[in-house]
Amino acid sequence: MNQQQIDQYLERIGFTGPINHDGDTLDRLIWAHISTVPFESLDLSEYGIVPSLNVDDLYQKFVVNRRGGYCFEQNTLFGQLLNDLGFPTYGTVVRLLGPPGFPLFPYSHKGLVSEAEGKTWYCDVGYGGPGPKGAVEIRDGEQVVGGQTFRGTIRPDDFFIERKTDDGWVNVLYFAPRRIEPIDFEPLNFYCAMRPDSNFRLKRTVNLTLPNGSKALSDKHFTLRIDGTVTEKDIQTPEELEELLRDEYGIVMHIPRWKKF
Repeated sequence: MNQQQIDQYLERIGFTGPINHDGDTLDRLIWAHISTVPFESLDLSEYGIVPSLNVDDLYQKFVVNRRGGYCFEQNTLFGQLLNDLGFPTYGTVVRLLGPPGFPLFPYSHKGLVSEAEGKTWYCDVGYGGPGPKGAVEIRDGEQVVGGQTFRGTIRPDDFFIERKTDDGWVNVLYFAPRRIEPIDFEPLNFYCAMRPDSNFRLKRTVNLTLPNGSKALSDKHFTLRIDGTVTEKDIQTPEELEELLRDEYGIVMHIPRWKKF
């Protein structure tokens, strides 16, 4: 991206303050992104199209059109921003881990590995939920990230991340911290977008992290969590959905009327 695009991206996510090449700046950039850019799969659920991973297309979608996207889109554009800001960064393929008893998910998530202040960090603006809301240093031991405690373990073939909860440690993800070329994410993007049982195709998903809660749309059910208070509503029509997307997420888009809602 050129300097004007970088400045507009930073304005889009509301990032202000100095850009130092350290873990604190990575944390602030990650938080700025995840608290302003929704995780959403509307191109897949509403139109059945495979999202472009071209950086120019992503810039137009995220910054100019003020949309969001899923992991391959989010981390592709954010990784470009980090590189352009002077943080050497590359994409890596990640296995997300479900609760005990869940089937093993395939390697089908894109994360980022970045360098700052002589250390290596895992960065991810495309996961949400139980994922770390800041940069995780790739090292053994516990660390507090975004107000939550995570534990990293360097294993012979990968780096394993767990999250501390009231009930103990839960698995989050693992990955081998090695560079995966952008072209290698294209088949993964196609697989996640087009496989017949893809949740991204079968159910619309729009999530946004807030400082004191979250906004989550799952198909036609919207849940707002603020300071422990939960408000829920069901969406009945495409018109209501368009209004909700505009008012709650700042997304302006047309929902097809020809599909069964």
